[in-house]
Amino acid sequence: MADAKHQVATDNEFQFKSTRASLNELILTCDDIQRLEPQLEAHAARVPMLFSHMPVILNLQALEETPALERVKALLDLCRRLSLVPVGLKADQNDAPELCRTLQLADFSQQRSRPQAPDVPAADAEPKAEPEPKQEPQTEQEPQPSEPVAARVVTTPVRSGQQIYARGTDLIVLSAVSAGAEIIADGHIHVYGPLRGRAMAGVNGNTDARIFCQSMEAELVSIAGYFKTSEDLHSECWQQPTQALLRGSRLDTVSL
Repeated sequence: MADAKHQVATDNEFQFKSTRASLNELILTCDDIQRLEPQLEAHAARVPMLFSHMPVILNLQALEETPALERVKALLDLCRRLSLVPVGLKADQNDAPELCRTLQLADFSQQRSRPQAPDVPAADAEPKAEPEPKQEPQTEQEPQPSEPVAARVVTTPVRSGQQIYARGTDLIVLSAVSAGAEIIADGHIHVYGPLRGRAMAGVNGNTDARIFCQSMEAELVSIAGYFKTSEDLHSECWQQPTQALLRGSRLDTVSL
């Protein structure tokens, strides 16, 4: 009996599961509510299906300085009035932790920093007092290339409601992608059929990623967070063989 009680007491009725959620950033270059509100309202009216309850990260890092707490609250209220759902914040790394604790948001600010390169001796470093003893020349060894990650290949149609993610590699779909489906890759996306639904390439921030398809009919295409919706695509490349790529901060489509 004691063992049974112990088993009941220690069994957890939950589990954590790693997932790759798609999050868009709302990057602000000004924090003036009166200027932002009509611009965001116009954008929301143009793509209502995208704005409806879309989780977003509010990015304040492009501002000259982090706004005061009350101003950040007003910006969050503006997002919620437009049916956006703020789940996190990016701000100056000195200000972000306190803001996020107060506002009960996740802190994504550290994502801006990149790993530092290994320390390299400066060219003008002072010479050592004693010269190092001469060493016999050694044959420089070629670094061993890392094994390439094979692309993820999907041979069957991607149905509505399905989500397929190619982690750390390209995604190749040899059939159609249905409306309501979602295909995601850290690298390129190739669709050898009609591309409907949503396609998101370079989701790990790879701005060189591209999307290729035989017939562009997507609800949304996105590369490294920059996106276009079906309304944009209708006027550019609808039902045509298409390549989508980034040019700076602009997502372009090119008929193939």
